[in-house]
Formats: sequence, C-alpha cells, structure tokens
Amino acid sequence: MSLRDMANNALKDFNAKKDNPNTFNSLPSGDYLVSFDGMEHRHSDNGWDGLSIAVTVIDGEQAGRKDFNGFNFDTKSANGKDIPESVIATRIKLVAKLANALGITLNDDDWDDMDTLSAAFLGSKGTPVHMKLDVRENKKKPQYPYKDYDFSPATKEEANNDPIDIDDDDLPFD
Repeated sequence: MSLRDMANNALKDFNAKKDNPNTFNSLPSGDYLVSFDGMEHRHSDNGWDGLSIAVTVIDGEQAGRKDFNGFNFDTKSANGKDIPESVIATRIKLVAKLANALGITLNDDDWDDMDTLSAAFLGSKGTPVHMKLDVRENKKKPQYPYKDYDFSPATKEEANNDPIDIDDDDLPFD
C-alpha cells in the first residue's frame, strides 16, 4: 500500500481543523478470528501497573488490525475510590477464558502475580482464537471506549498451523 493510499484511508473521516489526531480507531464490535500476540506485565511512568493483551485479526474485513486490552487488578482507583469486586472478578474471568481458548490450564502458582500469570501464556503466541468484542461509548473519556471481551477456542481447521512437510526430493537444488 502506498503512502497516498494510507493517507486516504487515515484521513477519510478526519477533520484536521477540529479532530484530535491521537484518538485510536479501535475495532468495531463484532466476532473475530484473531491470533494471540501475547500477554505481558507492563508498567508506565505514571504508575500504571497491569497486564496487556494483544491480538491481531487474521480473517475477514478487519484482517491485519490489532487490538490491545490493558487492565490491572488494583482494588483502588487512581483517585482512591474502591474498585468493585465484580470488576476485578470480570478481569480475572477474562484471563481464565483466554487461557481456556488457548488450551492453557492455569494452576494456582500462575496466579501468584502478574509476571507468573503472563509467563503462563508465553508458549501460545500465534495461536488462533475467536474473540467477541463489544465496544461501548465512554461519555467521560470518548477517546477510550469501553470494551468487553469474550474468547473461545478456534476450530481444529482454523488452528491447524502445522508446518508444511517438504521432502528433500521436492527441493529444486541438489
């Protein structure tokens, strides 16, 4: 794709006089076949400490687009308010659901901290899974819409990424 094509796509609905160029155009709500790019424990300079999950859409109209989900297990918000247990439970269930979709069995030791938890996912990079994404408006911070996820295993056909078996006799050189 040329720079001109990329610019035409990026500027299609963009008004340079009033739109913020730093807003992230997230995937729309939908069901996607994605490749698991990884999970990592991340820290930011402003004190955020949490997990980041990355996937790439591998099929359909949105193929090639990435999605990122960052969250933490803090019990207090940045302004000191209690975060409801149901929110923390939802995040834990999301991790468990992703592990199941990837064929990972998490044990008690994996839940010791975010480093051990993310390490449990290391061998699954590139594994296809189904991701259901529901994107909702965030009225307080529209640039950061609410995103709800659900993951399920890909079918055997979708997950079949066995290497091609090539015999030495099939190679063109002696």
